[in-house]
Amino acid sequence: MIKVIMLLKRKPGLSLAEFVEHYEKVHVPLVEKLATRARHYERHFLHPMGNIVDGGEPLEPEYDVVTEIWYDDLAAFTDEQRDARQRPELVAAVIADEKVLFDRAKTRVAFAEDRVSTLGASGQRTTDAS
Repeated sequence: MIKVIMLLKRKPGLSLAEFVEHYEKVHVPLVEKLATRARHYERHFLHPMGNIVDGGEPLEPEYDVVTEIWYDDLAAFTDEQRDARQRPELVAAVIADEKVLFDRAKTRVAFAEDRVSTLGASGQRTTDAS
């Protein structure tokens, strides 16, 4: 499993509510048309909160959403990139919407290597590499 992780910041002037609504109603359908080899597409919208340890004031997060697109393997991801080059009109539509929605200079993209800890009631911890 390969996960592409994107850290994305909304364009200045958009409220978080406006950002989430546009992302879900406009951007997601565009990406779903392009990401035909993806297995899973999820968005984690970040809402400001204070430090739970010291009770500090909520601070604006550096990013507004953590987006994950999962592929069966690197070959599926590579094939999708090749396929996308055959659909320049759709790629252009996604990029045009990104320019409306995101502060693209702050976009960060990486592959994820997962490690999972399962915490039980006994307090024992087990870690699995995905």
